[in-house]
Amino acid sequence: MEEAVRAGLVFIDQYVRDDYFDYEAPGVITHELDARTFNSVSDTESPRGIMAVCEMPPVASLEFQPNDWLMVLSEVSDPGNLGTLIRSAEAAGASGVVLVGTTVDPWSPKVMRSSAGAMLHVPIWQIDSLEQLHIAGVRLLGTTSHEGGTKSVSLYDADLQGLVGIVMGNESRGLDANADVDGWLSIPQQGRSESLNVAMAGTVIAMHVAHVRK
Repeated sequence: MEEAVRAGLVFIDQYVRDDYFDYEAPGVITHELDARTFNSVSDTESPRGIMAVCEMPPVASLEFQPNDWLMVLSEVSDPGNLGTLIRSAEAAGASGVVLVGTTVDPWSPKVMRSSAGAMLHVPIWQIDSLEQLHIAGVRLLGTTSHEGGTKSVSLYDADLQGLVGIVMGNESRGLDANADVDGWLSIPQQGRSESLNVAMAGTVIAMHVAHVRK
């Protein structure tokens, strides 16, 4: 709730359980509900005791600055992974997160919880195809767990400067080898694991991008 207030969301109503006496959004109409009613409409087993209805934040136009970098997520299906990736992108100073195709709804409750409020502090766009980013002038670097036919370079050797988007793929399929990207990168690994979970890989990449661009 505090994150939503700090992010400047427009509140319509808020609802509190009758045994809740903690933070409430200031200046918002508050409705008190008995515990049974409140818990029945919550999507968690142990709700905190407060819920709110807010207006959806406005969507910015797909326009970027020459030194922006973007986390681009294509067909990511797990809400927990999406929330974690948004949180990592925001922590690493990404200019925004772009969701491509049938990526899970970013405003679902589980995504919001997994992002720990980060999604309220970073722009999020939903688009149909990577071509829209090419038109906007973004250089796209796809990610892969192995070279295959993609001719990938190590994350630590890749050119990550300028207006660039790091494209992460689906949890099980990854990013298609024929994806509309300008180049490929991979994370060097020393152990036997074939690949990292998409949220783990995205976090490693995001923090490295932040390091080389600071």
